[in-house]
Amino acid sequence: MPESFILTPENAPEWASDREQLWNEVEKKDRKSNSRYAKEFNVALPVELSESEQKELLTKYVQENFVDQGMVADVAIHRDHPDNPHAHVMLTNRPFNPDGTWGQKTKTEYILDSHGNKTKTPAGNVRNRKIWLVDWDKKEKITEWRHNWAASVNQALEQKNIPDRISEKSFVEQGIADTPMQHEGINSKRHERKAFNQQVKNYRKSKAGYKNMQEKVVNRGHLDSLSKHFSFNEKKVVKELSHELKTYISLESLDDKRRMLFNWKNSTLIEHDDDGLVDQLHNQRRTVH
Repeated sequence: MPESFILTPENAPEWASDREQLWNEVEKKDRKSNSRYAKEFNVALPVELSESEQKELLTKYVQENFVDQGMVADVAIHRDHPDNPHAHVMLTNRPFNPDGTWGQKTKTEYILDSHGNKTKTPAGNVRNRKIWLVDWDKKEKITEWRHNWAASVNQALEQKNIPDRISEKSFVEQGIADTPMQHEGINSKRHERKAFNQQVKNYRKSKAGYKNMQEKVVNRGHLDSLSKHFSFNEKKVVKELSHELKTYISLESLDDKRRMLFNWKNSTLIEHDDDGLVDQLHNQRRTVH
């Protein structure tokens, strides 16, 4: 069973905390055939956090981004699959007045001429336009909500010293040449999406292996060339070091360790990235090679 709860704004009536009555009142207020009773905001919860931390993160985000703006949020957290915790948030479209009654979503504004008189169309109809009293359906607002969720998750991960980060941007927007995985969900298409995601994982693994092999081929060529110029004393140092460490030492293994140290340094510094730091690291790596 999902864990569910309702968050209400300050000026909402008491019945807004009752799920059944809330949506009955919404349906009663918006009777048009094309009425949209609610918005749904779905998010994947970070598996790196505990269940209580996930709920705390979600509650704080929903309160600040939706409820404080005047919406009622009907939240349901699903944990059917341990590797896929997620939440569905149903949001009311209509604000409340200060007295707890339903407010207006839009108002009609008449288009006036330079003398303040109403203008008409050639057919004789009064010109007017719809003015939205809330910006909850604007594309920019949705982008803002998605950005804020990514920022909230990343802040929670950073506080726990977890290096993983998420982004609301697509791979294309981030300049990443990769295939994104799909949210599996729980509907009839879940198995198809799961199979697709496995294919993406296999592709990424093969791609990484191919890249690693290419690097080894290039490095091996450099190492073979260098080893021919070793002096007698240099060969002696390598032999003594191998004996001391009780392991076979070759130029290739030393180069692997060097690359591992560079990658470790790179990942550590990126967490505290300043102006141009990443570029400096890339330049340093090119100099080493």
